Amino acid sequence: MKLKWMLFLCAVCIAPKLRSQTVDFSFSTSNGFYCSPQTVTFTQMTSGTPDGFIWNFGNGQSGTSGTENITYTSPGNYIVTLTAIYANNAFSVTKTITINPSPTITLNADKNYLCQPGSVNFTATASASVTSYEWNFGDGTALQTTSTNAISHNYTGYGSYSASVKGVTAFGCQAISSYNVQVRRFDIVGGINPASGCIPVNATLSVTTNLPPGDATQNFTWDFGDGSPTASGVSNSINHLYNITTPITTASVSITSVQGCSNMVTFSQVAFGTPPFNTVASTMNNRDTFCGSETITFTATAVNANAYTWDFGDGATITVNTNSTTHRYSGLGNKQVIVTPLFNGCSGTKDTVNIFITGVIASFGYSNTCAVKNKFAFNNTSLGNITHFEWLFNDASGILDSVNNNTTHTFPPLGFYTATLTIQDRTTGCIDFATKGFYTAQPLLSKTKNSVCKDSLIVYSVKNTYVPTAGYTYEYHVNGTIVNNSTDSVLKYYPAIHGNFSEYVVINDNDINTCNDTLYLAGQTTVSGPDAAFTATSKFCADKPVTITNTSSPFFTADNIVKWKWDFGDNKKDSVQNPLPHLYSAGGGTFTITLVATDINGCGSTAQQSVLLDPLPFIRSFPKVDTICQNRDTATLRAYTVDTLLWKPATNISCNNCDTIKAYPTITTAYIAQATNSLGCRSYDTSLVKVYGPIKLQIFPNDTTVCPKKPVPFNLNPAGYITWSPTTYLSSTSISNPIAIPDTAITYTVIVRDSVGCYADTALAKINVFPIPTVNAGPDQVLPYNSAFTISPAYSADVIDYFWAPVGNLNCTKCPSPAGVALKSQTYTVQVTNANGCVAKDDVTIFVKCDQSNLLLPTAFTPDNNGLNDYFYPITRGYRVIKSFVVFNRFGNKVFERKNFEPNISSLGWDGNVRGNNSGYGTQSASFVWYIEAECEQGQTITAKGSVILIR
Repeated sequence: MKLKWMLFLCAVCIAPKLRSQTVDFSFSTSNGFYCSPQTVTFTQMTSGTPDGFIWNFGNGQSGTSGTENITYTSPGNYIVTLTAIYANNAFSVTKTITINPSPTITLNADKNYLCQPGSVNFTATASASVTSYEWNFGDGTALQTTSTNAISHNYTGYGSYSASVKGVTAFGCQAISSYNVQVRRFDIVGGINPASGCIPVNATLSVTTNLPPGDATQNFTWDFGDGSPTASGVSNSINHLYNITTPITTASVSITSVQGCSNMVTFSQVAFGTPPFNTVASTMNNRDTFCGSETITFTATAVNANAYTWDFGDGATITVNTNSTTHRYSGLGNKQVIVTPLFNGCSGTKDTVNIFITGVIASFGYSNTCAVKNKFAFNNTSLGNITHFEWLFNDASGILDSVNNNTTHTFPPLGFYTATLTIQDRTTGCIDFATKGFYTAQPLLSKTKNSVCKDSLIVYSVKNTYVPTAGYTYEYHVNGTIVNNSTDSVLKYYPAIHGNFSEYVVINDNDINTCNDTLYLAGQTTVSGPDAAFTATSKFCADKPVTITNTSSPFFTADNIVKWKWDFGDNKKDSVQNPLPHLYSAGGGTFTITLVATDINGCGSTAQQSVLLDPLPFIRSFPKVDTICQNRDTATLRAYTVDTLLWKPATNISCNNCDTIKAYPTITTAYIAQATNSLGCRSYDTSLVKVYGPIKLQIFPNDTTVCPKKPVPFNLNPAGYITWSPTTYLSSTSISNPIAIPDTAITYTVIVRDSVGCYADTALAKINVFPIPTVNAGPDQVLPYNSAFTISPAYSADVIDYFWAPVGNLNCTKCPSPAGVALKSQTYTVQVTNANGCVAKDDVTIFVKCDQSNLLLPTAFTPDNNGLNDYFYPITRGYRVIKSFVVFNRFGNKVFERKNFEPNISSLGWDGNVRGNNSGYGTQSASFVWYIEAECEQGQTITAKGSVILIR
């Protein structure tokens, strides 16, 4: 009955707090309707600060957040329950939400393409729940709402329109369907063939059209653009005889369709002509003989011609709109030039001009070798009767070579130079020349590094190279791969793989007659650096640490990795090679682990991996602690979770997977509520059931005998609410382990009760007290230094053991009356023990007599740092402290002083040093006066003075 009474009091205490909590929630949608499929936002509206929430949305879904967005895919009534979990209890509220069915609707029309403004008939096919239709025709006209599913609309202008209909149910649920309508003139594509020629021309005018489905062309009206009457017909082509030379710019066709649509197109301009006549062709000044070096001007005239086609007799032809043109021949001999006049593509009478190309035509070939790229061989390939020639190289001003028909020349190593060949036919007086340019250089390939980290910059460059205007390309080859081919002579390169690379560059001038530069680098480039790599569990529960295994390695064995930088993606970092398993916060999420490995050369490499942290399920169990009497009561335990529940241990409970269970353990048991979600992650909460069984009190010791005032520590088993009596000698009367320090025998009574009033028990503890021995060590003694003494204490008869301390100057430590020699003042303690082990102590002091005879100072000292007699200091017997020690020079000036220090320590004395030197008198010996005040071990003060000689 007492247990129930206490629990009732507890319930009354917390009941006002429990009743003050209110649990509620709201729900809403983004559009204000509840139509399937529909996402509903649920928001908790609870008082206080709950530990968590449990939602049941009635559709098989659940949640644990304060705000949840839930999508209902099917119509129906759903019962939604929110349970708010507080520290000591949980409260629920339930509401019903109705999700209405959404309609279906499809929009169709009798046409989707009109070639002129007109009406379109729309029909909507909808489910039976639609009660109204909202029409939008896409042309800016007002929306129309009807209760019927069909409507007609007249489009008044050309354009592309997106019509739509919205079907609405009585609950406001909607569905929309669209239909595209085009109102545009039909397309016409046509032309006139042929578009030129000699009149009369029988030309064909033709068109193609793109009409709406169900429509067809009905009539074609042709305007030929030459002033002749129009023609009509049903065919999409017609022939017409053109007999004028005026350009035809207005030819067109108008088309009408069966449905009354019309359109027209104007054809591109065509023109016809008559054959030009009176053609006259000539050369400049009517000459018929020309040097091969000349560019000849040809002229032609013809009546009505607006173009001329020239055939120069050497395979070259050209058509121009002017009456003159130019041409230079590449060969010698007779040439027949034919010109044909044209008028709108109509050919007229041709004319011929016969000419003779004489003299010489200059040309030469060249080549160089890869060994000497600035040395060229020149080959004279000129045509004609060459009676004189001259080679001129612009780097050798004024020096001509008229001897060697084929020659060689070495240009300077860097620059742009020209070679000119001039030839002459002195018989005809014809002269010609040919000039060509040459670039020279002595390029050198270099690089900024012989060793580079992977993915780091190395710069290749070609020095002493060709001027940019040469337009040469630089083809860089690195590790067998072309990595750049451009006019830039500098390559900035980031090697992406490790290894030892060979490099070269080809400088290409795109001239088949010359040799390209191929530049090699001596040795190889070493691309080093580590390969950063690691493995990690990619998906795990939030309460489990992720195991990370570092698999990084150096590419070159000797390049040890010396630095590791780990970033676990949660603002935590590490710098060890092999990190410990890493535990993330329980909130879940995706984290990116980054490793940067750096080797002994400073080369770094980065590796990354994302890991997914699955959140732990929510679970709360109540009560946290409950109390029952053994074999009398049961405890009701509750657990709240949306996941799979399991109670552990499964013993002495009514159900191991129920939300609410009865527990009746026989001993105090922690029942663990385990929640497991679909990912296999687990969370736990514990309800402790304290079981109070009958008390069997034991007290240790329960009967003991000790020496007087010897502590007796007690220990009770079990503990609880404790009462000791009497209180005499006890350190506490309400704890399980008090300490008693008795003078006399005593018996204690102990009562132990459990905290909930289930059971109680009583025990007795008795303490007996042994007698203690007695000892008197005798009076203190004052003796001259080095004199003998004996200690003769008085003992009780029960003493069986003696021990003296300290042991230094005594002749024995286990005897009743030890003897010794008074070398220093000393207190001696004797401890005696009787047969019961009880102990008593007393002490006596042997003082060394204190007078000036025991205060000794040397008459001279030698502070030369040889380790002997370097300090002047007092040597005493029977003195406790030197209160003052002062040294004066012969002028009465104080040269040293120290106060309140322990005697007989040389380093605390005077080392002979005065103001930076060892005596104040240079290197000579000197006499000093000293004064001392010392306190004896018995308290009296002795003063003394004297002199000392400092010897150098």
